[in-house]
Amino acid sequence: MQMSTQGFHYLVEHNVLVRETHMREIGPVNKVKNILRFEKRDKGISPGRTVRYQWLRLVRLRGDPFVLARGVAIGTFIGLTPTIPFHTILIIFFCAAGRGHLVAGLVVSLLVSNPLTIPLQYYLSWKVGTILTGSSLSWEQVERLMGLARDASMFEAVKSIYINSFRSMVSVLLGGIVFSLPFAIISYFSAVYLYIRRQKRRMNRLIKTNHNDPKSSKEISHN
Repeated sequence: MQMSTQGFHYLVEHNVLVRETHMREIGPVNKVKNILRFEKRDKGISPGRTVRYQWLRLVRLRGDPFVLARGVAIGTFIGLTPTIPFHTILIIFFCAAGRGHLVAGLVVSLLVSNPLTIPLQYYLSWKVGTILTGSSLSWEQVERLMGLARDASMFEAVKSIYINSFRSMVSVLLGGIVFSLPFAIISYFSAVYLYIRRQKRRMNRLIKTNHNDPKSSKEISHN
């Protein structure tokens, strides 16, 4: 039995309504808390398992593919910039301003910015920045900043950067922006493709399930 066009539209609208209701029940604040709570718990878990968990969490997110992709791009961009310990605050701000998916942004930032990748990110940001600006900032100074960002509180990090190395760090920040921007653009279009494809596959499975269930198809067609 084939599903009518009206029944198909009802199915789509019902799916969207259920998803939006579920998202409202969870709430963005609770989702952010869950991500940050898992990030703290990550320390006792193997890196491979952590990456797999966060990746599955990312690809299974539901919503508007373009909103999700904006969140992925923002999380990639901020996560690759030398702005620790301000990643979370910056992602929240830019997702709100750019209407990106906050959870997608936070999860991606955890994937791209971790103890294995941070030294390379800072090194490339420093290298690109010194080439662009001709800064005399040494790699040893950048390493000290990395240690401060890791061990000090946010207030202490801001104070130290402002007093000791604000002018020098401008070159690293500029290098980080130039370094991160291409990855953000690539991640946006990749995420759009990924989420649209997954959305179509979910919808096709849903339609196939209802085709195989005459009673369900009949009820949907009547609506």
